[in-house]
Amino acid sequence: MRIPDFLKPGRGIPRMMSGSLIMLVLVAAVWIAYLSGAINFEDDTVLNVTAVPLPQAGDTIPLDVAVQLVNNTDNTLQLTAPTPCKVFKWVLVDSRRDFVQAKPDEACPQVLMQATLEGNHNVTENFVLDIETRRLRPDTSYELRVSYWGIMGQTKVDFELEAPR
Repeated sequence: MRIPDFLKPGRGIPRMMSGSLIMLVLVAAVWIAYLSGAINFEDDTVLNVTAVPLPQAGDTIPLDVAVQLVNNTDNTLQLTAPTPCKVFKWVLVDSRRDFVQAKPDEACPQVLMQATLEGNHNVTENFVLDIETRRLRPDTSYELRVSYWGIMGQTKVDFELEAPR
């Protein structure tokens, strides 16, 4: 049996074209797998966090925080927290990742918290955090790190500090 010329080394499809053809086939296979649902590029659960500093009130700056927990699956998500105080936790860090302020400790009943989030749904909740101005510096930016039902999220925050009187 005779081997056709285009299958012989150095003949037929140039080496670069065959590599490109292989890449095209691989990309097409991944795309088809994504469309069929075999591959999912989205996280199953996502926590979107937004934080807007409100006007300074005395020695604090109220920080309006909205958290949106998104369930990207078709399944119901079971949410649990060991106490009501552990449902929403937060930490503010500066641009060097140094601690600035966190949720204050509070007396909390020892009650297991449970909730569910239906598939392909989301829940949004708002909180107002009192950030102490004495902890802030005008020459840095900040990052708010949040845990909501054990799901982590973060957002950048820039504060407008009033000049001392």
